[in-house]
Amino acid sequence: MEYQALYRKYRPTKFSDVVDQESILKILTNSIKEGHISHAYLFSGPRGTGKTTIAKLVAKTVNCLNLKDDCSVCMECENCLDIKNNSPDIIEIDAASNNGVDEIRDLKSKINLVPSKLKYKVYIIDEVHMLSISAFNALLKTLEEPPSHVIFILATTEFYKVPETIVSRCQCLNFSRIKTSSIEKRLKEISKIENINIDDSALHAIAEYSNGGMRDALGMLDKLSSYNLDKITEEDFLQINGLISKKDIDNFLESILNNDNKTVIETINIFEEKGYDFSKLLEKMMIECRDLMTDYFLGNMYKDIDVKKIYSLIMCFNETYNLLKEASNRKIIVEVNLLKFMNFKENDETKLQIKEEKQINKEDTKQKEEISREIKKEEDVPKNEIKYQVDLDVKKIRIDNTFAMASKVLKNMTMEKWQKLDDYLISSDYSYVAGILKDLNIGVVSNKNMILTSKHLSIIEKCYQEFIKIEKLISLIMENDYQVVILSDDEFKEEVKKYKEHMNDSNYYEYKEDNRPLVIFNNIEKKEEVGYTSLVQKAIDVFGQENIEIE
Repeated sequence: MEYQALYRKYRPTKFSDVVDQESILKILTNSIKEGHISHAYLFSGPRGTGKTTIAKLVAKTVNCLNLKDDCSVCMECENCLDIKNNSPDIIEIDAASNNGVDEIRDLKSKINLVPSKLKYKVYIIDEVHMLSISAFNALLKTLEEPPSHVIFILATTEFYKVPETIVSRCQCLNFSRIKTSSIEKRLKEISKIENINIDDSALHAIAEYSNGGMRDALGMLDKLSSYNLDKITEEDFLQINGLISKKDIDNFLESILNNDNKTVIETINIFEEKGYDFSKLLEKMMIECRDLMTDYFLGNMYKDIDVKKIYSLIMCFNETYNLLKEASNRKIIVEVNLLKFMNFKENDETKLQIKEEKQINKEDTKQKEEISREIKKEEDVPKNEIKYQVDLDVKKIRIDNTFAMASKVLKNMTMEKWQKLDDYLISSDYSYVAGILKDLNIGVVSNKNMILTSKHLSIIEKCYQEFIKIEKLISLIMENDYQVVILSDDEFKEEVKKYKEHMNDSNYYEYKEDNRPLVIFNNIEKKEEVGYTSLVQKAIDVFGQENIEIE
């Protein structure tokens, strides 16, 4: 008999088998009982939380001829048997590999055909965020007013990538991560059925590292059952996944708290040789320190600990974790920061802090002098000499691309990450542009594009003069590359007005790939050729050529 993976073998066959999604199940079962079935659903949430499983259960339930009181399917009626034998009326589409407009047009051409046997024809589109803009646009009208015999169920792990025009046409249900205890309980049940001899500690470790995903947990259990045919231990799980045991964590933490430099360095070397991820190591260390502090303050700690030192160590781990994101050699960063923590006494730290403050003051003075020289240099430049040119075609494409994929969720995430600008205000490389960006407002954000605004033309001028550094700093704080465009408040209002006028026209805003630079740096004698950075051109755009007289 062909072997079947555990996550497929134990996929829930009825709503009551689904773990930890009670609110979603209640909404769906009540709507099915009352006959208030939506024409389109959007299931979003982390992987392995039951989105596709529940989509298939909905397809079975709405078509069952002998539905039970608890919304369980009978599995005996003609429709249930047809679905079991892969009914052509239940259509599953993987948007990751079928993401083009042609696939959606093919779907639209067949959607008006009545079901061959079932009551409803159900379209399940998995990873729907992978559809192209053209495919989304082609789906819009059909999704809004499908035939009465059609139900759409869209599933995605990246909700923010789904256009709001699609979201507004669906009933959205957000799946939460499955609790560790629930995953552990389910793994224990399956291990017993499959005769897998495994420690409770190993089951707990699998549940903890699955990060709320049942499919990942079952996949790990499946792998372990093949790795060790005898007794599976936590050590087996850690070894096969390159993870660090609690014993190693405790020993490493003790060495740090005892200021044992030699052991700490040796342990870090061992961790590197074993290929451990230093980011995950620091996460586990912070959790371990947090648990120590919690036990201490709750009275569960039987030995005295230096709580202030534990707190300082958590801050050290957190600082090191953030530095690892841009580090070329992660091991060195971990070593240096831990050595600093263990060996700098309070006096040394005070001296270091004074030295750092002096350095910051020195940098501030230097920056002020540089800004002063820059202003003086700009004053000396003849009025008709311009350092850069904005490509108006690229500017329009960037504006349209941003509005085509605009997302409020992404804008909110951007505003949160924007706070990181404060970290760069004392940077020798980025302090100047960080200060400029602090004066800008976030207009519209999509997954690759961003519109920033300002009411001051002088600030916009500075942005374009430092545009290369502006985009570089934005990519650092956002941890992703963005195509940026900067507009005056008046320009932005006009673009918003235009968007509202055309937002229902699916063909007006179409995403176009364009990697040309927005700003070209050179010396241009005639200011009139510069585009929107030119006051003359700006006046022509606002008042019209016939109303402008150039002297």
